[in-house]
Amino acid sequence: MNTILVTGSEGNIGKYLVKKLEEKYPDYKIIRVKLKEKNDEPLKDGNLYIGDLTDNSFVAKIFEENKIDYVIHGAARLYGVAGFNKDVFGLYNNDIKCLLNVIDNSKSVKKFVYFSSSMVYESSEKVPFTEELTEEIHPPKSSYGLTKYLGEKAVKFFNQQYGVAYTIWRPFNVVSPLEDHERESGHVFVDFYRKIFSEKSPKIEIYGTGKQVRCFTWVEDVVGAISDFLIDERTDNQIFNIGSNEPKNMIELKDMLIEIGKENNILPADYNPEIITGSTSFIVDVQLRIPSTEKIQKVLGWKCQTNFKDCFKKFIEFKQNNK
Repeated sequence: MNTILVTGSEGNIGKYLVKKLEEKYPDYKIIRVKLKEKNDEPLKDGNLYIGDLTDNSFVAKIFEENKIDYVIHGAARLYGVAGFNKDVFGLYNNDIKCLLNVIDNSKSVKKFVYFSSSMVYESSEKVPFTEELTEEIHPPKSSYGLTKYLGEKAVKFFNQQYGVAYTIWRPFNVVSPLEDHERESGHVFVDFYRKIFSEKSPKIEIYGTGKQVRCFTWVEDVVGAISDFLIDERTDNQIFNIGSNEPKNMIELKDMLIEIGKENNILPADYNPEIITGSTSFIVDVQLRIPSTEKIQKVLGWKCQTNFKDCFKKFIEFKQNNK
């Protein structure tokens, strides 16, 4: 029996990934990891380990007790744009420690899969972003972008020294309805959801001009690719962008959420909030974040299955059904 270790398994994306892996590989054992939040929590509950990945003794225990064949490393602190620019050292310190502890114990695995980010392209003026751009452009300036960039370097160096195959995924703006919309400074789509659907705010503030462009990708499309190609040798020692091909700006996102809300009688027909732009509070807010998906289509035949509107129809439906 093969065993897959999934770090970040209890997160907004990780829960979807574990479900998909269970469907795709019913005969595999899946080890999950949850961050220990209470002193009285057990260390282990079945195949769920409860602890802190910054503690190397905890990580070593997972590998000592299990023969791990595949590692999917998705553990990271949850941040919106505000968090990227406030807890800059805390983010770097936590996420790098977690990665290094996990990868250092992975010398005998068949493949190490790293969940990176589109923020590695932060300094690029070229769009769309192709995978090889990171070899040409300056490293990211933000703590989050640099952390992911250095994480990728660590994975490559590990492969060079120990020969462990890897796959690096660079997802673009993953939309998961599990993200808590009640907390401040989450991802833009959950902030908008809170303001529009929970508060029905008469005014919505958008940082910058509102023309920042993103390609929003439904979570199940992302985890489907990670699961489907886990053991596929075509992904060995490769980097892939994974995202949609529908660039939309922040104002278009706001408009689509309101349109869906009205179509489903969730919002009143006359709801038309005032838009306030121009605020600047972030050191880094990339204006254009558009992936080239040519490589993933050519090598793996993968295309995003969920369009922009359907992505947010699913998002809103989930939120409304799970109040």
